[in-house]
Amino acid sequence: MLALVATAARARADDGGRPLQLEVILNGNPTKLIGAFVMFDDARIAARRQELHELGINPRGHAVSDDLIVLNDLFGLSCRYEEATQRIFITAPEELLVTKEYDLSDRPPTAAPAPTDYGAVFNYSLFGSSAHRGDAHPLTFEGASASFDGRTFTPFGTLAQSAILRTSLNDRFNALRLNTTFSYSDYETMTTYRGGDTISGGLAWTRPVRVGGLQAQRNFSLRPDLVTLPLPVARGTAAVPSTADIYINNVKTYSQDIGSGPYLLTNLPVMTGSGTARVVLRDASGHTTEANLPFFVSSYLLAPGMFDFSLEAGLPRLSYGTSGDSYVAKPVGSGSLRYGMFDWLTLAGHAEGGAGLINASAGLIARTGAVGVASLALAGSHYAGAMGVQTYASYETRIFGVSISASSQMTFGSYDDLASATARFTPGAGSDAFDIGSYVNLSSSVATLTSSLYTSARPLKALNRISLGAPLPFGHANLNASFIQSIDTTGARSDIASGTLSFPCAGMAIFATGFTTVAGQKNTGFLVGISKPLGESVTVSTSASGGTGGTNGNVEASKPLETRPGSYGWRLRDSEGAAAQRSAAASYRSSFARTEVGVSQDRDGILGTAEIEGAVATLGGGVFFANRIDDAFAVVETGVPGLEVFHENRPAGVTDAAGRALIPNLRSYQSNKVAIDTAKLPVDAEIETSETRVVPSDRAGVRVDFAVKTDVHPAVVVFTTPKGEPLAAGMQGEVDGGESFTVGYDGRAYIKNLAAQNRVTITLLDSQCRASFPYEARPNEQVTISPVICQ
Repeated sequence: MLALVATAARARADDGGRPLQLEVILNGNPTKLIGAFVMFDDARIAARRQELHELGINPRGHAVSDDLIVLNDLFGLSCRYEEATQRIFITAPEELLVTKEYDLSDRPPTAAPAPTDYGAVFNYSLFGSSAHRGDAHPLTFEGASASFDGRTFTPFGTLAQSAILRTSLNDRFNALRLNTTFSYSDYETMTTYRGGDTISGGLAWTRPVRVGGLQAQRNFSLRPDLVTLPLPVARGTAAVPSTADIYINNVKTYSQDIGSGPYLLTNLPVMTGSGTARVVLRDASGHTTEANLPFFVSSYLLAPGMFDFSLEAGLPRLSYGTSGDSYVAKPVGSGSLRYGMFDWLTLAGHAEGGAGLINASAGLIARTGAVGVASLALAGSHYAGAMGVQTYASYETRIFGVSISASSQMTFGSYDDLASATARFTPGAGSDAFDIGSYVNLSSSVATLTSSLYTSARPLKALNRISLGAPLPFGHANLNASFIQSIDTTGARSDIASGTLSFPCAGMAIFATGFTTVAGQKNTGFLVGISKPLGESVTVSTSASGGTGGTNGNVEASKPLETRPGSYGWRLRDSEGAAAQRSAAASYRSSFARTEVGVSQDRDGILGTAEIEGAVATLGGGVFFANRIDDAFAVVETGVPGLEVFHENRPAGVTDAAGRALIPNLRSYQSNKVAIDTAKLPVDAEIETSETRVVPSDRAGVRVDFAVKTDVHPAVVVFTTPKGEPLAAGMQGEVDGGESFTVGYDGRAYIKNLAAQNRVTITLLDSQCRASFPYEARPNEQVTISPVICQ
């Protein structure tokens, strides 16, 4: 390889050289760049290091940007100055050329989120049922429930609360609080902070727990434009400017113009899994070169330098969602870390402690070339004077078109984690949490139940899984099979094998699934069926299933409910056999709620149900009824009623009497296209744009003001000469103390902000003329004033 001469001359700008601005021709190819050079008295030519780098030359060994580097002293490089054309022709070896990097991730940088305003969202779901059981009462109330999910968002964070209310004919009314959480997301650091109820983070070999406390967690979803997993790259050299076509598994996915010299294509647009990327380089003469790049991409890996973490501390929460829901006065904490060391290696670690437990683990995820990805981890624990170890290993690969995934998790000794350690503080469902160490006079029955709960909550002694998926060589069929082996802490073993075959045939989807227990409690079952779409939205299917409870035959027809307001859906189902049942349901989505009613019949009688689901939101002083809002939303303000509003080119609503409309379910931290239909705007209205893009914050609302102006007092004024001829197009005019305007064809000019009486001055080719005219506004009507004599 060529190298630079270590004693390459350097000169400073004050050495008296003559400055030149030259067009650069590099290795015979125009760079379309003008470079700044210095010519000395001895005809040597120099340039600053930064300038050379921008021109595509990398003078290795010269680190100071302000130094002038003499081109003639760069070993292997030659240059020729052409004074007549003010060009410089440089010939440089590949070692001295800058490698041009092209990012093919195709993810445009996402703008920073819009500032969060003050507002609130209240989601609700109301459900009720009644039954006729064939007794003396023709209709019996079965029960009702209501689930609520509310949040208040501010520039300083979001406070969320969820709860369930329920009652039945025989049970009293009861209320359950679910989660109370305050969260704040920092866009710059991609970190979300939570206070209140949360779930601990973890890794593939750990188990999460619910805690009431504090959490700080990396949140890559704040930057959807960021590529977090290592994608394959392609390197090469183009002798002349060319076009690179990228084929992923023989499907063309991207084209990129490549300049001459070394190139680096990063973040090739591939999906997770294995495959082959083929880069076809084609120059202007049609000459092509190809390079094949086998790859294996896994979401378990992090790109080099990427850091992921989750840190939490608080009180364990037990019996979530039951009447025994409570917190244990035993502080616990945990932390999970992942770091992308190389593009093929990610390191991971986890630690947790509290309630008498110490647990720590370390692991790694490594890509084994283009074959697969392996994960290894080792964990150790100390609890109640006993120690234990857990091992974890997994491997994912794809060989000859067959995808294989296998994992093994085993414990040795007395291994515990927070999930099992905290389980000891709840003797049974419906009881209050307590510290078992504070109660020494427990009855034997309670002690036995506590021990049973602790035992069942402990990690399995063994959990081994293997699954494979393979396309079959006929009819586009696919076969998936899996085997799961588990051994609990009592030694009870369960081995389950299952398989699924699916393939299309004559516009239908045919599938068959079966499972059986190889060890443990014997059980075998199957499901076979056919599904066929009728038109664009209706699907008809038939299936048969069987197991220890008998066999059943099912026929179903359905039309799914769409997301747009005004859509409807329905479902009809008939099941005959061991569990005979017939049911029907219909649903409708309006702009403010989703409703569904259903009826079913089985051997016990008839059951009728009804449900309504929606949301109430407030933002910018307005209150809106809408469909459920799980993520962000927008309030579109136009000031004009009856305008249709679109989200990503799909109808999303119509502005109300105040000219406002709510769009639910925008994507947080992503660019969302919002537009309005201008066809129904008043003819005298003015609008700067009919579409825009907004980036809302997490689960917050954003205001979109299209600033429709309906008080601009416009008119079309037709100007003529004293002889009745229209003024020539292109003449410039100005209203005294008002707007400027341009005269168009036939002397017509569109003028805004007119008063009751107006005087204008129009500049002609060699003179000026003046005119005056009255104006009377007529709402939602185009005012035309003609003729107006300018003299």
